Amino acid sequence: MPKLRLPLFLTRLSIVCFLLPWQLMRFLRPEAADGIAKKYYHLPGLSTGVGYAIGVFWMVLLLAFLVGFKKRISYGLVFLLHAGAIIVALPFYIPWMENFNQLFLAAIPAAAAMGLLYVLRDEDTMLSLK
Repeated sequence: MPKLRLPLFLTRLSIVCFLLPWQLMRFLRPEAADGIAKKYYHLPGLSTGVGYAIGVFWMVLLLAFLVGFKKRISYGLVFLLHAGAIIVALPFYIPWMENFNQLFLAAIPAAAAMGLLYVLRDEDTMLSLK
């Protein structure tokens, strides 16, 4: 399906652009990343080293995702980790809940795009490694 090549590549690129600032924050503002982990994901205080390790993992994963390396693994992990983050922070997504945060809703269509890209990974060949 040659008509899908460009839209799938643009979807992959937009997902990286969506996720990259969160990972850069782990290096540029580790205290902010730690605060987010505590508030939204109920994680105890993360040391700077753990925050950096998570950031390195995500940066490697995003690079693999961006270049289409090991699509079943990289696309699958990006989707599952993002979907898991949505589930863990679900009270922030529900309008009638006390902690509702409208900005979180952007993560839902992003997750749908990640899932779609995973399903169509064999068609996603533009600027992608075999």
